[in-house]
Amino acid sequence: MALLFTNRTTNGTSAATHWHGGEGTFFAHGTFDGGTVVLEASFDNGTNWIIVGPDATFTAPGAGNFRIGLCKLRVSLSGATSPDVTAGI
Repeated sequence: MALLFTNRTTNGTSAATHWHGGEGTFFAHGTFDGGTVVLEASFDNGTNWIIVGPDATFTAPGAGNFRIGLCKLRVSLSGATSPDVTAGI
């Protein structure tokens, strides 16, 4: 398990982490306060980012599985007013 956000209290993105490819579980918990947390992937070393999919997008605490190839992963939080979110893979 790797935490990408720990008690995140502002909108924004986490640092990117290297993903070896394969199956994983993305989770997020805490106070979302109107925000959306998504898992994003980059296949070009961080130049462009895409949303991994609907099972990796949360507006409330949750967990979802994903399967993706070799890439960089990061977490993005947007639309929150006073969040306190922890998220990881």
